[in-house]
Amino acid sequence: MQKTIFTFYLAILCSCATMAQYAEINAAVQRYQFSNATMDQLKATTTVFFYSKKQGPNIDLIKQAVTEGWKLTPLIFADISTFDKYASDPKYSYFIIEGYTKQSNSLTNTHYYINLRLFKEVTKKGKLITTGLCRIELYPNTQTLMNGLNGDATIENLYSKGVFYNWTPILLKAQLEAVSANLEKNLKPWHYEEIKDNNLTNILSSDTLYVPQTMLSSLDATSEKEKEKLDHIFDGYRYNYRVCSEAELFNLFQTSQKGRLLFEYVKSSTDKFIIIYDLQQKKIIYRNYVPLSYNLKSKDIESIK
Repeated sequence: MQKTIFTFYLAILCSCATMAQYAEINAAVQRYQFSNATMDQLKATTTVFFYSKKQGPNIDLIKQAVTEGWKLTPLIFADISTFDKYASDPKYSYFIIEGYTKQSNSLTNTHYYINLRLFKEVTKKGKLITTGLCRIELYPNTQTLMNGLNGDATIENLYSKGVFYNWTPILLKAQLEAVSANLEKNLKPWHYEEIKDNNLTNILSSDTLYVPQTMLSSLDATSEKEKEKLDHIFDGYRYNYRVCSEAELFNLFQTSQKGRLLFEYVKSSTDKFIIIYDLQQKKIIYRNYVPLSYNLKSKDIESIK
């Protein structure tokens, strides 16, 4: 794979942005609207979902869920080692894991996410220019986060060695359905956008919220080790909920298709996002962004109402 393309996707960005600066962003630019031409270009492509053969047997379940979650374009799956074959071909769009590092004073924060890329051009110097159509934030385990984007990092290593708690069949399906709903409206939401459905209370009170067990871990800031957090953190939740293993979630949402409400907690370096998907409506009905916070807390759950 060409080194220049790796550099494009694993660029290390230096930023001194503060949360105060984020707050000053004009609301008018918080939701970027794509042109009809961009959407027509997307819908004329075949979309590639990259994976790694080294990710294990779970990849077949990933493929099944992604196929059901993404309906905008024809879909194929390809090993990340074949990236060059598709990246500069305008017949294809592609979902790919990306990352960047943000530096401020002595702090270094690394963020990983899934982007949907659409080809624009290859410059005379061989640089690939694309349009990013979405950003699905990923929740890496501590080792993946601490490794950062060092000079030896490549996309293939990220796929084969990176561990992300929300890279699971059911969550990927929910994420892609939400992306599809936005793109149908030509929209790319602002990364820090908060969402609260007008009918949230009625929806939550009429169904069970299913919580992935893997979401309930906490980071010890001193030892930098993760430990499982007991589900009592949901004691302040006003409605019915159930903490489930990945196998239980798959049975509920994929096999029996009885599940509707799905909880997601994403820790992206010092940022965290609390999200609820309504798989019946195929959209996000709750999304809360909290800066400078390392762990899921009871007050985050108590705020859901």
